[in-house]
Amino acid sequence: MTSSQRQAAFQQYFTEVARAHARRHGLGYAGTIRKLPPPPLPGEGTGATRYFLNAVSRDGLTSGLVELPGPSESALQRAERWAESGEGSAPRLPPAPKLKRKV
Repeated sequence: MTSSQRQAAFQQYFTEVARAHARRHGLGYAGTIRKLPPPPLPGEGTGATRYFLNAVSRDGLTSGLVELPGPSESALQRAERWAESGEGSAPRLPPAPKLKRKV
């Protein structure tokens, strides 16, 4: 898989993680934002990338950024490392829960 294909796969994964987070919290999905850390000063370590969901309220009147929390952030950091290096396996979302149909 080429670097461009890995980046595209990462973007798709990021979008799906953000959409799932929005659904769980009753928000609408408007997009994703990845905030890269500023370049470190000499002798300092690099900061962590932060991942945000651009969310819309249920009524559609307000929107804002929601930082993706712990497990989502960790999964996205692993996926981003894969996209950059190609090492390991591609990120996969867990299967969506099956919806019960009313008969």
